Amino acid sequence: MNRILLYSFLVLFSFIVSACQEKSNTIDYNIEYIKSVEVISPHAENVVFDNFAHFISIDFPTNTDITDVKVKFTLAPGVSMENPKEETSQYDLSKEATFEIRYEGRIILFRIKSNFVVTPPDPNARGWEKKNDFGGLPTYLSVYKYTRKVEEKNVQAYIAVADMNDKEARFSVLGEAQGTKTPSQFFDSSNKSVVLLNAGYFWDGHSLGLIVRDGKTVKPAQPMVWRNYNGESTVYYPTQGIFGLVSDGEFHAHWGYESDGKLFVYPSPAPNKAGEKPQDIPSDKFPQGAQQWTPKDAIGAGPVLIKNGEYKNTWENELFDASSGIGPTINNPRSAIGYRPSGHLIFFVCEGRNKTPDTPGLTLKNVADLLLDLGCTEAINLDGGGSSCMLINGKETIIPSDGNQRAITSVVALY
Repeated sequence: MNRILLYSFLVLFSFIVSACQEKSNTIDYNIEYIKSVEVISPHAENVVFDNFAHFISIDFPTNTDITDVKVKFTLAPGVSMENPKEETSQYDLSKEATFEIRYEGRIILFRIKSNFVVTPPDPNARGWEKKNDFGGLPTYLSVYKYTRKVEEKNVQAYIAVADMNDKEARFSVLGEAQGTKTPSQFFDSSNKSVVLLNAGYFWDGHSLGLIVRDGKTVKPAQPMVWRNYNGESTVYYPTQGIFGLVSDGEFHAHWGYESDGKLFVYPSPAPNKAGEKPQDIPSDKFPQGAQQWTPKDAIGAGPVLIKNGEYKNTWENELFDASSGIGPTINNPRSAIGYRPSGHLIFFVCEGRNKTPDTPGLTLKNVADLLLDLGCTEAINLDGGGSSCMLINGKETIIPSDGNQRAITSVVALY
């Protein structure tokens, strides 16, 4: 009897050990390996991940460049990245993409799938109220007013959102190298424009930045800025922000400069800084990565606010510092233009300097954040302050900070 009991015990013990070993070699698909997935850049509409299927699905607006997508994974305790090693890494999602994690000595492969979706902006969900008090508008155009505070500041801001996929929608840059008009005067002479927004910088009646209209350069992008260097007023040649429409119907923001009759754009601005030795005059060789750009219509201003879906803090390199009068980090009336990969163009303007009581205006970062929140992947700052003015069917949206419309040299227009 004792032998039978001993034998039964040994059989039971062997079965338990075997079962434990089998369990230890089986992947538990209910484990929460990944807790969250964030697409840092470019803008993504939606992210879905499945720990059971080892699968990530990311929706991008149509026409988004997904060859260099920055993704951040938050892993569960006990889980680590294996390949790549960092939780925040770059992925080329234009082709099959994978990553590997490690858990309890096992390597687990996840696949990433990308999808393109057409998603028009939804300003109503972002604190913008649709306005219908500017007269009749074409079907491709909507106007919104901001209804929330920004950093506890009261805001008077408007956007005009144009679906440029519509064959009736047309963008143009109006103005000349020399000569000024008020926005209302531009409207009166603009042949039925629907929206007008002040655009480039100027001095003494002369445009300071790029103007391209119908493929012809009206004013080249050759900015010159004087700053103190070694106790003397010294000229700098910055690569400043330009924004324009190209032949394929897309809009882009760039750092640009015209050299030898050709407009070049660069992956990053020349690293100028006031008080330091000026950088070389930009050319086809400097800064690195120069490419010739031939927009159909374009405007120069700056600084660049958003490039490839990321906020760009380059006002110092573009020499839009405190001496420029732009006041990059203080509250001011602002104008800006941005683009969504869905094909939507956004004109932005905000009031400031307390023309409406207790409404100081916004910083450049505030403007960039609002445009990013609307899904803009490209944007530049336009002339602001007393120049800021947007007309809808000839009617003012904000109160100009000068009290009256300022005479300016250029505007961007929607027809």
